[in-house]
Amino acid sequence: MRTRRRTNLLWGLVLLAVALAVTLHALQLIPASIYDLLLRAWPVLLVLAGLSILLRPRVIFGSGIALILSAVLVGGVMAVAFSTRSAQQRSDYTEPVLESIGPQVTLLRVQIRTLSTDVELLQRVGTDRVVTGQFVGSAESQVIVNYTEDNVVADLTVTEQQVNPFPVLENVGRGTLRIELPPGLPVDIDLSGAQGNVTVNANGLAVERLNLDLRSGDALVTLPVYDPQGSGPDDSLGTLAARDGDITVFIDPQVAARLELERSGSGLEPVYDAAIYNYLVGDVLESRSIESAEITVRYTIVAPNGVITVREPL
Repeated sequence: MRTRRRTNLLWGLVLLAVALAVTLHALQLIPASIYDLLLRAWPVLLVLAGLSILLRPRVIFGSGIALILSAVLVGGVMAVAFSTRSAQQRSDYTEPVLESIGPQVTLLRVQIRTLSTDVELLQRVGTDRVVTGQFVGSAESQVIVNYTEDNVVADLTVTEQQVNPFPVLENVGRGTLRIELPPGLPVDIDLSGAQGNVTVNANGLAVERLNLDLRSGDALVTLPVYDPQGSGPDDSLGTLAARDGDITVFIDPQVAARLELERSGSGLEPVYDAAIYNYLVGDVLESRSIESAEITVRYTIVAPNGVITVREPL
């Protein structure tokens, strides 16, 4: 009799939870995305029933263990579902980027913040002082574009935000962001991404500083043949980080580079041309022509879990 009361109590709690979820949804007190996940998880009730019948006569607190195992199963199924969906490219939502830059502006500061998005940043074809681009992705994303000018300095920010704290599974997916910058105008680029591959092709751009912080994904960075005007020869021009992925940096032989590597003891050796670079103590790659080159740049490259590759442009 004691075991039967435990079982009745378990199913009483389950039915109460189901009724509570339906009532809260009817009153619009829980997000639609949470209710959607609950609807998708109902077959686990069958698993719960099977486990409780199987474990009840054989294991102490069998019904409670069945409930815990069922909850773990729901969490695992949801994690797999979101992971699968997040890898799919979506095109439910688009946001254009189109900004004209005043003739008095001598420096454009570009700040980009993305979530699960592949990013491509490159030179715009033509001589117009215009920034163009487009975001294509999930309806669960919102991209906010802000542009301001303060005398000779202009600021462009492109920020991707998540619309709902608990996204609807059907809407989850990856996005793409392509930004084209005008050639000849000095730019300071600061790009940060949570997840996704990043390609920065700065060939033809007047890059004064470049910072990249990619949490998960691979990065391809092409540095321009350009001598920064706002920095001295010993000043760092930024940090290029792929914290959970590989990073490849393309540098033209006309540009002499000093690259400080941060690999966090990963054991993955950098890939480079020994005829062009010296590998110095302190995990530093330095161009053999750094003393005589007209253009010199200094960057820090961070890849604690991936391979750092330095090579000439293709």
